[in-house]
Amino acid sequence: MSYFQKRFQAIDEPTPGKQWLTFYNESKEGYKKWFLKQGEFNRPNYLKCKTAMQTHMPELVPMWENLTKLAGGGDFEARLLSLYCPTPYLSGCSQAVWLRYNPILVRNYDYDPKLCEGRLIKTKWHDTEVIAMADCLWGVLDGMNEHGLSVSLSFGGKEDVGEGFGIPLILRYVLEFCKTTQEATDVISRIPTHMAYNITILDKSFCVTTIEVSPNSTPLISQTPLAVNHQGDFELTNYAMFSQSHARKQALIDKLYDPLYTIESFINSFEYAPLFASNYDKGFGTLYTAVYNPQSLAMEFRWPHNIRMYQSFHTFEPMEFLVTL
Repeated sequence: MSYFQKRFQAIDEPTPGKQWLTFYNESKEGYKKWFLKQGEFNRPNYLKCKTAMQTHMPELVPMWENLTKLAGGGDFEARLLSLYCPTPYLSGCSQAVWLRYNPILVRNYDYDPKLCEGRLIKTKWHDTEVIAMADCLWGVLDGMNEHGLSVSLSFGGKEDVGEGFGIPLILRYVLEFCKTTQEATDVISRIPTHMAYNITILDKSFCVTTIEVSPNSTPLISQTPLAVNHQGDFELTNYAMFSQSHARKQALIDKLYDPLYTIESFINSFEYAPLFASNYDKGFGTLYTAVYNPQSLAMEFRWPHNIRMYQSFHTFEPMEFLVTL
């Protein structure tokens, strides 16, 4: 088994500035390689990206233009940051909402440690404060806004690709401009996504929704309090089998409805198989466990070897540390 050291950061930068630009400069070659993996002409041109942004997420356009300018203002930067029809990529993840007494959203993020940004960022880009794990430079893997709206994504298991946005940017849009689960559901349902994803949402009123989206298909919306890496009741894909998606789903169901489980024992279960994955060599290992508590507007992050980080909208502490996986 290989061991990896991964840097994680907690960053407080209300508007994009030096810290965002520093990370962009450090990672732009990697993102360029990813962006051009299938060839220059397999990515949409600037006009197509701009039109898609203006059509589906107009409120986000000024920030997109601002980040593009900060990154150098070129054609490549604008197309990359639009996240419109990006290069396909796969990730794992298990996520569920503990419903008893004090509902919380818990998730494991499973991915290649070399490709995870490892940045928890507190921002106020518009009128709302957001704390979120970043991806694709300004997108969201999971996070919460000052209204208590919490979101988390997992790959849907299907490798079909269509015209649409990368889901991290859609979740950024949700946290920037939505306050409730219903508002978030409406947004996610209307914006096209380029691949299949499952999004679980919890708000401060304890309204829970999971949305299964995929290209050229009608979103499947339910009050199911969990999601893994397949869609429907028993969809058997290669990725679902590789990621043990069905076993993880059954484990979540068993734990959510076991009367002997407490909120703490439920969170702890994410640190063990089958919810915890250790196949880092093949790009499928658990990189962190996140716990979002809408009532307290606080969150906890966990790593192996009892490493913990606690943050909230009331008290946010910038920090940086290495985790051994």
